[in-house]
Amino acid sequence: MPVRVLFTTIYKNDPSPYDYIGSNSKSKWFRFYWPRIQSFGLRFLKQNIPELQILEFPTWDEFYARLNEGWDVVGISFYLSETQEALDMVETARQLGTVGELWAGNYGALTPEIQSKFDRIFVGYAEHQLAPYFGRQTKELIHPPLIEYLNTVFRIKLNIYGIMFTMRGCSIGCTFCQTPVFCNKPTPIPLESLERLIAYYKEHNINTVLIEDENFGSNREHADRVVSLLDDYAMIWGCMARADYLKYKIPEWVEMRKLKGKNQVAGFGGAAIGIENLHQARLNEIKKKEGKEDILETIQLLQKYDLGTVGYYIIGFEDDTKESLKDDIRRLASLKLDITQICVLTPLPQTPLYDEIVEKYGIWDNDYHHFDGKHLVWNHPNINPKDMDKILDQSLRSVNSWISPIRTSARVWANAYRYAGLTGVKEVASYISQANKFDFSQKRLLNII
Repeated sequence: MPVRVLFTTIYKNDPSPYDYIGSNSKSKWFRFYWPRIQSFGLRFLKQNIPELQILEFPTWDEFYARLNEGWDVVGISFYLSETQEALDMVETARQLGTVGELWAGNYGALTPEIQSKFDRIFVGYAEHQLAPYFGRQTKELIHPPLIEYLNTVFRIKLNIYGIMFTMRGCSIGCTFCQTPVFCNKPTPIPLESLERLIAYYKEHNINTVLIEDENFGSNREHADRVVSLLDDYAMIWGCMARADYLKYKIPEWVEMRKLKGKNQVAGFGGAAIGIENLHQARLNEIKKKEGKEDILETIQLLQKYDLGTVGYYIIGFEDDTKESLKDDIRRLASLKLDITQICVLTPLPQTPLYDEIVEKYGIWDNDYHHFDGKHLVWNHPNINPKDMDKILDQSLRSVNSWISPIRTSARVWANAYRYAGLTGVKEVASYISQANKFDFSQKRLLNII
């Protein structure tokens, strides 16, 4: 039975954290900045199995020093594009001889080439699989505090917020997505755990919650009860959800916000939507199981109520050409979303899309660093990799122009004043002050007695 266990992310080559929004924006003048400062998966494991140790985004020297401490198990959590770094870490650990076993987890564990390199592979959320190693049972999953911030290129933090997952996994089966392989049985996180988390955020004056489910509302009864909890605690919140669910829930959530009355900034603040493509035929091909008109109507509905809008889009389908993508991106930019993520169609291992592309076209690039949604790694019939690089660059400049964050900021301040007058303006200002004073380095856990 393992006694000393260390779980780590891959080491980082760059001292600055990965910037999610920056990877989708080419503006160097003014843009939002959303750093990746913690591993959600490792925080969940640490919260539910406190005996294990975690190491998040270490430098190579920090990782090497920890290896020398000696461990029964070192587990590495990584994504597909981080495969080479994970293999470097495995090789070094074996050479040192200070580690008993090496385990792999997270989405990188789905990559066939890594299977023989590790002593054990964990697919899916692993709390229940790991607990017996420590003589534990995880009957009820405990959600850890996950506190992050929105920044700018000027390093002035704009907001502090709590991340929340209400459901983990997705069974819809979009052909490009690995989640149905990773966890195809969506499992709700208990409401008692979510309420403890929300109460923790409120106690620390964190009044904004982002629901990061793959598909909030997949269990509608559970989602309704989560929304009621957020309303009880007067939280501002947003979610990632399908348009066909949002379309009929937005008016209800807006009405709940209105019922809060004046002098209170709280309620539904916006949503992220997987647009994926603006052609119905392509949505059908990837088994999106959603209508283009539903998606567009939902975006219009969000904007009608001055709510936040984030969209995810894919370019590089087999019928795409340089000319057709110009028209598509022009239409996408006309939606004027707050933030738009554009990814190049990428075949991810163990997905139907991967099998289809390998069979029809083949994959020419075997460098997993390029399997990050920003490179063309397969033999596209109409566009070569260099041209795709240019198209992606131009597309990101078009949809995420320098004026987008200014427009978003103006809407946030205007809504604060509309709903709560000067009180609302002061509250938003207090988020900025708190975010710039808060200690984000602490690995916070809920104290469960």
